[in-house]
Amino acid sequence: MNSYTIDKKTEITSKLLDEIYEQLELGDPLVIERIGKKYDPQRDGMQLLQSGFVHVVQAAENKVSNGYTIHCIKADKRDKLLSVIVPLYNEEATAGELLDKLINRQWTMPVEFVLVESNSKDRTRELAKEYEKYPNVKLVLEEKPSGKGNGVLNGIKHASGNFIAIQDGDLEYDVNDYDKLLEPLINDEALFVLGSRYNRDDWHMRKFTGKRAWLADYLNLGQTLLTWLVNTACGCRLQDPFTMYKIFHKDCMYGINFVGGNFGLDWELVIRFIRKGYVPYELPVSYKARSYEEGKHIALIGTPIEGLKMLWHCRFKSGVYDYGAGHKET
Repeated sequence: MNSYTIDKKTEITSKLLDEIYEQLELGDPLVIERIGKKYDPQRDGMQLLQSGFVHVVQAAENKVSNGYTIHCIKADKRDKLLSVIVPLYNEEATAGELLDKLINRQWTMPVEFVLVESNSKDRTRELAKEYEKYPNVKLVLEEKPSGKGNGVLNGIKHASGNFIAIQDGDLEYDVNDYDKLLEPLINDEALFVLGSRYNRDDWHMRKFTGKRAWLADYLNLGQTLLTWLVNTACGCRLQDPFTMYKIFHKDCMYGINFVGGNFGLDWELVIRFIRKGYVPYELPVSYKARSYEEGKHIALIGTPIEGLKMLWHCRFKSGVYDYGAGHKET
């Protein structure tokens, strides 16, 4: 195995990275030594990924020399491909319409769909199987439900794309918003994008009718308080960290042993990415909340508690990089 080290005095340019790329074999490591200037994952990480290097991580800073190192490896250069992960569980009423909209729309970049069906109690599995005929669809059938978060992580394991998008199986979001959400990724302006449901003129993003209409106010107030908690704990100013629309470069996940769970992954992805330096770029999206009578799955008490536990684990208990058991760094 070959390796290459860029010393702290050498200016990093795209030309230099291209020259190094040609000298290395696939999987060979590149080590970048820096001093003084703080590492910027958004800028420096983007430059490395564009040049064909992945598994980008920052080593611990050396307080004595006021320096740090960046580690990455050479990978195959390939065109951008978006993998849309669609976890499905008891979505018989909406899954067919949602999948038709996704598959039949005109996408601004190559796309594949990874459907993860978790052995629903209704006909969702039968509906999902009907879409195996499409060449850009992968169907993952789980033996039993293990929560939305685990379903998403399972889908990502089967994804071929270098960009990942998470798509719920309901119709609360407008799939036409993908065009503007993908634009910063296509133009290499961001590695992590969130679709914000928040409206500055009206914080009531959920509006229900009927006898349980009051639940919308409960969820809206809870959303506001929990967003404040995340922003305070992570030192950021996000509008809607819990949105379903999360689109990111797959390499953002490198070095993280995800917990998963159910809806806790909505918290985990955001908090862990922010700790790595990938602060999301937020863009407004359309949103029409469905009520519990229409099949909403969020638990009124259990989901916030799961999120708070995830906040504690990701922000305070675990390190920035959490590789899990059995991992050996090169």
